[in-house]
Amino acid sequence: MDIKKILLTGALIGGVSAHAQAPQSFQEFRQGILNDFQEFRKTILDHYADFLNGTWHEYEPLEPLKKPSAPKPMDVPDVKINKPSTAPVDLPKPVLADLPESKVKPEEADEPEEKPKSPFDIPKTITPPEAGKEVPPTFKVRPDLGGAPALAALPDIPRKVMPQEETPVDEPEEIPAPKPEESRAGKDPVNFYGMEILVPQVNFKIMQSMGSAADFARNWKLLDEQDVADAALDALKPKMEHMGLNDYLAYEFLCAYMDSKFPGASSAPKMSAVHYLLSHMGYNARIALSTKTGDAVLLIPSQQTLYGKVYMTLGGERFYVMAPPGVNIMGSPIATCDLPKVASKGKKFDLRIKGLNLPMKEHRFDVEYGKLRLSGVVNENLMPIVYRYPQMDTADFAESELDSNLRKDLVNQVREQLGGMDLLAATNELLQFVQSGFSYATDDAFHGFEKPYFLEENLYYPKNDCEDRAIFYTYMLWNALEVENHLLFYPGHESASVSLPDQVTGTSYEHNGKKFYISDPTYVGSITGQCMPQFESTVPKIDLTLPK
Repeated sequence: MDIKKILLTGALIGGVSAHAQAPQSFQEFRQGILNDFQEFRKTILDHYADFLNGTWHEYEPLEPLKKPSAPKPMDVPDVKINKPSTAPVDLPKPVLADLPESKVKPEEADEPEEKPKSPFDIPKTITPPEAGKEVPPTFKVRPDLGGAPALAALPDIPRKVMPQEETPVDEPEEIPAPKPEESRAGKDPVNFYGMEILVPQVNFKIMQSMGSAADFARNWKLLDEQDVADAALDALKPKMEHMGLNDYLAYEFLCAYMDSKFPGASSAPKMSAVHYLLSHMGYNARIALSTKTGDAVLLIPSQQTLYGKVYMTLGGERFYVMAPPGVNIMGSPIATCDLPKVASKGKKFDLRIKGLNLPMKEHRFDVEYGKLRLSGVVNENLMPIVYRYPQMDTADFAESELDSNLRKDLVNQVREQLGGMDLLAATNELLQFVQSGFSYATDDAFHGFEKPYFLEENLYYPKNDCEDRAIFYTYMLWNALEVENHLLFYPGHESASVSLPDQVTGTSYEHNGKKFYISDPTYVGSITGQCMPQFESTVPKIDLTLPK
């Protein structure tokens, strides 16, 4: 038997034996394992500069993943033109949408790594099988270009405008009482997507520029000598948590922090400092270099599949390449240093958003069709943050939430206006509101690139497409009307289905003992049970079930 498995078996037997002697011993045993891991990870961080100064290998990046799709219709489908079948259609049972497979085998993921004999021993580095040629630490980093920002520039966002004929009558404007400005004394201003965010001031230095890969080790040591991890994270983490930033947005905020604090530094030492802080936050982020251009990039593993992002594999794990704006790494090998296997046990990035708390910049919306009207304000400050957000599966956008207060207000409005209706009638009223209350345009036609919306974005932009409508519709179905539903995937189209107690005629399928009827929020004029003619015999895939 492998010596590691013998040691693990012995530890488990000892833990079980101790548990038989004392009721709290298993919890203590578990806590001991966690403490050992934290100590081991600290050992890794203490020696990270040695790994950065050690062996770097080159890897071939892979082409960005593309969502399985087909061309979307340029014009919105309409029952007056694309007439649905009137005969009932029973589809075969649908299947759940494919989930990305892990490249790491379970036995490899669970196998413990031998710990160093003492915290002063450097853990053994691992060269992944995907590694190519060695890259010397003297490999040149891209020359200083005068501080290229690590955070993406603000996009030109199409604004939602009210047609002239709908210009409202002037009403007295309520002027809120002036709020006392937060004192800037002892604060560092961070320009985060056009918002000035003040954080406690922390004084430290980073290198102004880098000349070679070996300088990443120097920059790490410089930060360590100043205890930057403790001081900076103590200042930044409360603010990031208050704003509700997820893992990815925390990375972007750290980039903005370094840009704002060190405007004269080049991008490489700033990206190095971001990597330093992320590593101390427990993330399995890696610093890397494009060997053709010499640009510093960051490699992050993600819980979600990301589309449109160049990626590479290290030890069977997929890492997505995050590059500064204007840096084109397509076709360039990526070099990074070898690390111990335990380093890969750091956290993956979770890109789902669970509610943001940002300064308010009001943008009013008013959407009306039939018996339903939704009005209110959406926070315009949210829009630049998610405009170029990495593309995920549609279900990940559907499960994310930008503004919980706005959603509660929308749900209450739908309940108040449709709550007294028969459930099928309310479902169809909501369905036709989504079909006709919003104008239709494909992402390519309106934005110039594939742009899935988070639900709140539907209330900011004047046009949306099928997946945006399906996300909005399925959320409101369950949260406002308590109608069970599925978010559905067809080739080139996103739709929905509902399970109702009422008798419905039309296209349906069975799932887990219940009948679900197609209810398409993009098929203008259709009612529940009517399916676009081109999909009447197509078995959809289920992207998401509500309730989960």
